[in-house]
Amino acid sequence: MSKQYFRLFHQKKCYRPTWFGWLIILLVLAIFFRLSLPLSIKYLSLNKPVNAKTLVVEGWVETYVVMDALKYYHENGYERLIVTGIPITIYEYIAPYRNTAEATIFSMKHFGFTDTIYRAVIPSNTFTDRTYSTGLMVGQLFDDHPEWEKSVDIYSVGVHARRSRYLFKMALGKLFQVGIISHPDRTFLADHWWKSSKGFRNVTNEMIATPYALLFFNPDRTEINQRMSQGTLIDEILESRAIKHLEFADSLTSPFNKEELAEFAGFSYFDPDLSYRIQATFKVDTSQPPFSLPTTTDRLPVYRKYGILKFHVNSDTCELTAFQNMAFIHHPEYGGLLFVPFGDLTNGEETYKAGRFMDIPIPAGDSAMLDFNQAYNPYCAYNERWSCPLVPFENQLNIRIPAGEKKYKH
Repeated sequence: MSKQYFRLFHQKKCYRPTWFGWLIILLVLAIFFRLSLPLSIKYLSLNKPVNAKTLVVEGWVETYVVMDALKYYHENGYERLIVTGIPITIYEYIAPYRNTAEATIFSMKHFGFTDTIYRAVIPSNTFTDRTYSTGLMVGQLFDDHPEWEKSVDIYSVGVHARRSRYLFKMALGKLFQVGIISHPDRTFLADHWWKSSKGFRNVTNEMIATPYALLFFNPDRTEINQRMSQGTLIDEILESRAIKHLEFADSLTSPFNKEELAEFAGFSYFDPDLSYRIQATFKVDTSQPPFSLPTTTDRLPVYRKYGILKFHVNSDTCELTAFQNMAFIHHPEYGGLLFVPFGDLTNGEETYKAGRFMDIPIPAGDSAMLDFNQAYNPYCAYNERWSCPLVPFENQLNIRIPAGEKKYKH
């Protein structure tokens, strides 16, 4: 038997380029790469409108794009305008806008746009997949307006266009027609994008991000919707706290006197906790006559019992009485609110010793939302010169409510 039968390997000829061959290969690749540079930006900067009735402007675009978008809106006979928005995370404490949609809409009104503008804004807890998330928020607007034709044209900028269209199509679903308008990006020369750092960053980023979205992006729609719903509620809580801070910090609107304002350094709160946003059952009870509610002074405001709120905190069954201020029954702003003072086991340690207050809209049915994150201190918590209602005994809860405003540090 031949020994070759037991060999595990055999020798095989192979060819490899010579130095001249390598030179030709590299030259061909370089020529191909150079020719593909202008084509890449044309591929990414997709223009393909579908003649929809709704124009969606991405709210992060620059002012020169906003002006041209409005011109495009009027010239093409759109019936409605939606502006998407992401949270503003730079200069947010000095800017009057919470998100890019608000800033863009202000610019549009500055340029004389008078039609209704709808907003599709993602909350501040959405840090990733923002384009897809704004697409989901646009879809929610269509859910709220079933009479709208299910087609949109997205107004984007430059190389972001193709990926925007794909992610919006994914977010809106197969029932929608999604078109795209790519506004030329004036921050770099499109035909020579590789010659500027801005152009190189934008194009190479989209050259990577767009194929990734097409091939690998597979979001959990339910999880993202749930996160955004929770984030929107948390943003509302934080916004109301920011508004209160600005009101108290401004000498024109602050209830503080000059000395108190000089010491003011803000309020203290528990972190927002949506488990203390509780749906309560509500039963109207206005059978009792109005009465004078005791205060920290000799002032005696007149209230009446309006109804009973029953709810659960974890395994504890709780009950609070809602009152109506008789002096404000016909007030255009306060007449639609009920006063819910309460005490709990955090009083004196973490929160103001005499309890805290909530205001809720008069329920239209047999349920009401109690958001303890919105619980606030009476003015007496800031200075004893104020006259504040005392919490009735019936509204003392024998549990902790670690939500809302804490003790004022002064």
